[in-house]
Amino acid sequence: MPATLAPDTLAVGDALVAYLTALRYPDTTLVYKIAQMELIMDVVTQISDGGVVVEVYGNADDSARRGFGGRIWDEQDWYILSMCSLETPTLARQIYKARDQLVIPIQTHATLGGSVNNLFHAEFKSKSGRFWQVVRNGQNVKAHLITLTTKQEWTVVTPPGVIS
Repeated sequence: MPATLAPDTLAVGDALVAYLTALRYPDTTLVYKIAQMELIMDVVTQISDGGVVVEVYGNADDSARRGFGGRIWDEQDWYILSMCSLETPTLARQIYKARDQLVIPIQTHATLGGSVNNLFHAEFKSKSGRFWQVVRNGQNVKAHLITLTTKQEWTVVTPPGVIS
């Protein structure tokens, strides 16, 4: 991994959204109608015809020194919230298919496909996935929420490096 001199949390979030935007079912149709960092304003309109949408939110954050020489590991937890319509059982069942297509590439590629220079780890947090209903735009929608943990490594400029 090339040495970087600063974390780039926004680049990790943007890479995650780009990854989700490109996800396809085996028949090549897109999994998500919209993939976006932060709130999608009109979810109900987007899912009323059977679409699935996904929002990405930064959740937990940490930065820790890793040994000598100025190595730093920054770790973030990201919420990935997929949503679809509850209007019919057929529409609501889409959430399970979307969940499956979400986990395959992330479990296969530990670095989101190498899209961020200093990202060296991406993995779902154990037991973090949940199926539920949420209220969006005044209506209940079917949802799946899961937490993805990412780790970046960067180096404090040396000299001076980490200062005592």
